[in-house]
Amino acid sequence: MPRYALYFSPEPDDPWSLAGDHWLGRDVAKNQALPQPVIAGLTLAQMHGLTINARRYGFHATLKAPFHLTDACDIAQLDSALTRFCAAQAGFTIPSPRVQWLGNFLALLPYAACPEINTLALHCMRHFARFSAPLSASELARRNMPALSPRQQELLLQWGYPYTEEEFRFHMTLSDARKDLGSAMSTLLHDAATRHFSIAEPLRVSSIALFRETAPGDDFELLNHYRFGS
Repeated sequence: MPRYALYFSPEPDDPWSLAGDHWLGRDVAKNQALPQPVIAGLTLAQMHGLTINARRYGFHATLKAPFHLTDACDIAQLDSALTRFCAAQAGFTIPSPRVQWLGNFLALLPYAACPEINTLALHCMRHFARFSAPLSASELARRNMPALSPRQQELLLQWGYPYTEEEFRFHMTLSDARKDLGSAMSTLLHDAATRHFSIAEPLRVSSIALFRETAPGDDFELLNHYRFGS
């Protein structure tokens, strides 16, 4: 049974999309492998290994985490609801995205507060909750409930995602979570990503992307961008 996800993902011709796809090594629009950047001091195999899980999900920021459709809904209904929802939205810009370590993984984060993306994520999560089937026991177990705070556990049970409402933090994942990287390797990866994502054009949010995981463990593929105000 497929899972769907609602993400912010720059459109394929956007320089941020091109940079993100090459960094992770996969074109999410075509679902094709791409060469990753050559980084002095890091082998291609090491770079590939540092981005395995991030590459499977594609270059994105989560608005509504992956979910199974309820028995009462189908993909055509989700498509129609996304079209209507996005027609009522207005675009905005993420302020000066910067490469930072977020816990033990590397990510792009806004340099300053961005209430617009927080509001969009909250409305998106609430508006499309009716399409989501409840998480199974095995899915809850994979979320590592004991590692979450009581509030995050509450959000996970309510919305199927622990990092929403006041726990939401916009980020675009650039590496897998790693606890075994030394300080030298961490600095090397951070500095290489900073150079790679030195992009003059603003990171503009003007659509929501629908992604699909066809079967457990498959790569998430981009199905469509729903543009705002259209």
